[in-house]
Amino acid sequence: MTTPRLTIGLPVYNGANYLAEAVTSILSQDFEDFELIISDNASDDDTADICRDFAARDKRVRYERQVVNVGAAPNYNLLLPLARGEYFRWAAHDDNLLQGCLSRPVDTLDTDPEVMLAYPLTSVIDGNGDEIGLFDDGLDLPDPTPDERLVRYLKQNFMRHRGLCNPIFGVMRTEPLRRTRLIQDFLASDLILLAHLALLGKFVAIPEVLFERRVHPGISTAAHKSHADRKAWFNTSARGGSRLFDNEVALRITHIRNLYQAINELVPDATERQKCRHALTGLLIRDPKWLYTDIKYSLGFRPSWKDSAKKIAANKRSSSQSAASHS
Repeated sequence: MTTPRLTIGLPVYNGANYLAEAVTSILSQDFEDFELIISDNASDDDTADICRDFAARDKRVRYERQVVNVGAAPNYNLLLPLARGEYFRWAAHDDNLLQGCLSRPVDTLDTDPEVMLAYPLTSVIDGNGDEIGLFDDGLDLPDPTPDERLVRYLKQNFMRHRGLCNPIFGVMRTEPLRRTRLIQDFLASDLILLAHLALLGKFVAIPEVLFERRVHPGISTAAHKSHADRKAWFNTSARGGSRLFDNEVALRITHIRNLYQAINELVPDATERQKCRHALTGLLIRDPKWLYTDIKYSLGFRPSWKDSAKKIAANKRSSSQSAASHS
């Protein structure tokens, strides 16, 4: 059996409403050298029948079913040990790939071995598939060193813009991704994973709209309102505290501790590790509102994707004007 260049991992639970459309958009891509692994988290709707039908019709599709619902984070992570491709991409059951959504990022990673992640611009669609706006995550990380990329990422994305976290659905290098802690069983762990990836290589934002992200009442952030509900969704075996301090402040402490641990685990050079630790410490000291921002976010007071898009656009205009004034 020929080893595919790219593995697409699609975790799903009760996704029958949009799953067929999402899988069709993947299988019809102009880049065809991939395997699609679907991990069904013990769905009790028609998800299994849909998956088995696609697997029977297309040899690139592999269907795996969990005996019990293990939670969202473990179901995402179970796909990595199964991946055979040099590159990896997560997919969601309710999103669509436009033509070029695989080929353009793969070309980018092929061209530059220092690129860890490549992703396109996003069209946000509603439950009916109608476009409701564009989203530019504004997350290029061209810096050559881990400390520079980490600081740029935290300042541009994690500390400033909370929205759809679309780069997590970009194309990544599989082996470096496996070195990270993947999607962990705490809130905003996708943002933390991107910080891990920033330590490992550059990010490239492809300036083309190639990805459709569906925003509808069934998405996780809308369906799970409370901290406890979201935590249980991430991991069905996770324990939850009852007090605000046990939940929200502890969550930020978890994030900060995790970043320091990631530096130790992912940056092999001692000098670079020290630079990363120094840069992270300096950032925490200079910008203490990071803690306050994350507490608000975890409580559910997160900006909409439209708010985040407006802030990113405003920052880009400000940066362009500043560069022009110094030229």
